Amino acid sequence: MQSKQWKTLVLLVILLTIGAFLLLFRENKLDPTLAGIPFVFWTGFLVTCLVVFATFLGSKFFPFEDPKKP
Repeated sequence: MQSKQWKTLVLLVILLTIGAFLLLFRENKLDPTLAGIPFVFWTGFLVTCLVVFATFLGSKFFPFEDPKKP
């Protein structure tokens, strides 16, 4: 079961990264703004938070054991 969750998280991060660079991060895209902060900054911050959260979940669902673990 953990392997399926792991593969789902890996796919999610890959799709999030590709989608962010192809669709969200566009050159000279400043509008809309949120509290005076340009579009690229707050979408980049959101994508970073999602990748960090997925990394945290990935550490919980990692399917392999360390062979040197006592």
